[in-house]
Amino acid sequence: MAHPRALAADFSNSLGRSSRHPRRAATSLGVSPGTSNGTGPGTGAARGGVKRGSRTAACLWLPTFELRLELVRSPDLDSTSAALLAPGESTRRTLWQVSERAWDAGVRPGQLISQAVSLCPSLTLLDPDPAHYDAAVEAILEALSGRTPIVEPGVERGKVFLGMDGLGRLYGSPKNQLRTMLRTLFDVLPRPLVASYRVGYAPGTFGAWTAAARATPGGPVVVEDDASLARFLSRCPVQALPVEDEMVTRLERLNIRTLGDLVRLPEPALVAQFGQDGRDALMWATARRIDPVRPWHRPHPIRASLEFADATGQVEVWHAALDRLVERALARDARRGRSVHEMRVIGRLEGGGSWTVDAILREPTAEKERLAFLLRSRMGLSPPPRALTGLALEFTDFGAPAAQSELFEANAEQGRTLADGKVPHSLKEAVRELRLRLGDSPLYRVVELDPWSRIPERRHALLRFEA
Repeated sequence: MAHPRALAADFSNSLGRSSRHPRRAATSLGVSPGTSNGTGPGTGAARGGVKRGSRTAACLWLPTFELRLELVRSPDLDSTSAALLAPGESTRRTLWQVSERAWDAGVRPGQLISQAVSLCPSLTLLDPDPAHYDAAVEAILEALSGRTPIVEPGVERGKVFLGMDGLGRLYGSPKNQLRTMLRTLFDVLPRPLVASYRVGYAPGTFGAWTAAARATPGGPVVVEDDASLARFLSRCPVQALPVEDEMVTRLERLNIRTLGDLVRLPEPALVAQFGQDGRDALMWATARRIDPVRPWHRPHPIRASLEFADATGQVEVWHAALDRLVERALARDARRGRSVHEMRVIGRLEGGGSWTVDAILREPTAEKERLAFLLRSRMGLSPPPRALTGLALEFTDFGAPAAQSELFEANAEQGRTLADGKVPHSLKEAVRELRLRLGDSPLYRVVELDPWSRIPERRHALLRFEA
């Protein structure tokens, strides 16, 4: 059994900014409550039964995943007080994850650097390296995909859900299945990291996560059926529910501490107080709602990179490099005909480490100026902490097809002018296809009748477009 202080440090260190529901940490093992980095179940929920995915789930969770990777790269820091700085902050930087020794000294995630150093003068501060962490996650998912066809990454890097339906014939009992999954990680992670994983097995992602939160390194928790899951969940704290902070606080004020206490409340009362969240919480607590593990669709980003001759910290050089990267990425054959929805910039820092910034467009576009302007703005809000030796740009998500220039832009070959009766062949084909599908063409064109009329309805007419 791990030391209670170590458990508290692990759970509090899994704090993060990516979770929609800040309080999802189980406290029944002496855990310190706090905001969590996606400690609830996996993404997506199935109401009223599993339509696709795997009903039986396994959760592999490594608390303080990023900090542990840094300690593996620098073993001399393992016996010292260390803390990982929060990413994406340029002023008044705070701590993201802290080691067990730092926790014992009173250092906590979310503290300012000045506060942490005053509590622990020997504290070693580490800059985050998100590119290194993402590469490790990708290697883990790729390795586990060879063991089970359904793999779903959690919202935090150190957590992954596995679909276990039908694997009994291949690997045997649930415990043997979990041991097989952990042995797979030895191919991509050092042995100390694999030994620190906590593993849970239960119906649904919520049950599997709760089981992993109650597990210890080397001691997996297995809940095999729905009846056992309901009994298991009754002892779990209400902080385990993937609901908003306000609901958990109100339940605690009503002296409802565990899911067993919640089950004793009538459903109409919960719905009256909390709406749909109250009904969902009751369904989770009674194991009536089983969220399946969803298949992971691996993205295929479009990437362009640029190396600097010397490390540079000049903003003008960074902006010029971004413009060049956008131009290169847009010119890739894989991008043609698609607009860009999400982007990521990755910079290699002088002296080691990396810096990343993400950008999401409200309206997907393929216009170079709009993409470059957004990236420059994001870089200005969250600049690199020091000089860069190289930059890379990734288009990670795509929207609707870009504008169809061959239909609507006049050019020398087509010379599209409806007034002269010249209709491009591609537009004729489109109208013909619409007629076959709908029985009639829904396209119309505006014809000018009396532009100087005082009555708006007489100025133009709408006529059916016939190719």
